Amino acid sequence: MYSIKRFVPFILLIAVLAVACTKEAPVVPQEPDTEDPGTVVVITNNVNKDTLLHLVNEVRASGCNCGGTVMPPVQPLTWNVLLELAAANHSKDMQERKYFSHTSPNGTTPKMRVQAAGYNYAWMGENIASGPKTELAVINGWLGSPDHCKNLMGAQFREMGVARAGNYWTQVLGAATNK
Repeated sequence: MYSIKRFVPFILLIAVLAVACTKEAPVVPQEPDTEDPGTVVVITNNVNKDTLLHLVNEVRASGCNCGGTVMPPVQPLTWNVLLELAAANHSKDMQERKYFSHTSPNGTTPKMRVQAAGYNYAWMGENIASGPKTELAVINGWLGSPDHCKNLMGAQFREMGVARAGNYWTQVLGAATNK
């Protein structure tokens, strides 16, 4: 017969590993806009991913009016960590360099950021915001802007990632290539 005491260390090890493996890892982006392109920076993304997905998918399921253009219901999105990485890079860059634009001061575009994050896209889009304090406020702001709203409702998109640095928000929407 085996004693339960003999298995306790193994049970504890499995429990510790299970907890460690379920914690969200920080987003570790490769910065495309740094002087040294090999620099790896850890970015803490302080957004509630579940809330963001719920808010976006609730609107996508209902359809909406984007500045006079009726947008029919479309399929829900899923979260993609590579799109989150591209979003985190851009939000952090806008905060640090104090600008607000889809194109960085050195010419980096949304497509370049998505490719640098390792996402191979068939379709991609980007929404940015400056100022909102909550997930609900940023989504409502994007829905109140016809172009941002149409991007958010784009039937071609399958995935998204959102990141915030200070009061700078970036949402990256995408559909991966079928490779």
